[in-house]
Amino acid sequence: MVKRNEARMIMHDLQHQQMIVQRRLEQVLIAFFAVCALFVVVVYVTAPSIYTQALMLSPAPTDRYPFPATVFLVALLVFIAVVIVGVMRHWRWLFWLLLIAFGFSILQIPATIVQLMGGVHGSFPAWYSFGRMGVALFEVGLAVWMIQIYQHHGVWAMGKKN
Repeated sequence: MVKRNEARMIMHDLQHQQMIVQRRLEQVLIAFFAVCALFVVVVYVTAPSIYTQALMLSPAPTDRYPFPATVFLVALLVFIAVVIVGVMRHWRWLFWLLLIAFGFSILQIPATIVQLMGGVHGSFPAWYSFGRMGVALFEVGLAVWMIQIYQHHGVWAMGKKN
């Protein structure tokens, strides 16, 4: 009887720890994507030319916020909202997609360094390139953390399947 109670307490502690990890991962990812949404809006308001260049639109001096760039911004914000919903609902496929995308963000760092050194023609301002590189570092950190969570607690820290 005593061993059974001890086993229940251990299981309860493991489940509690899993819930804490799950909530923490969810909160960090939602905060990350909320900051991303804020960043894309700030970039659109302060330097809409970045969107014009990224979408390969011809810049018009009279049209500061071109319609295609605005549509792209709205589509990007809708995409971020869908990802946040997926994080909250613990979509298994989204866990793997985010893990892969965040892991491959490591490639953004040397690419940005080469661009800033003049090895590749870069049309983005230095502040934007450094911002992207900082985000890539954070994403790689998230990928490493997600791998650790998967190894110890399974996908979205919801428990491992036996």
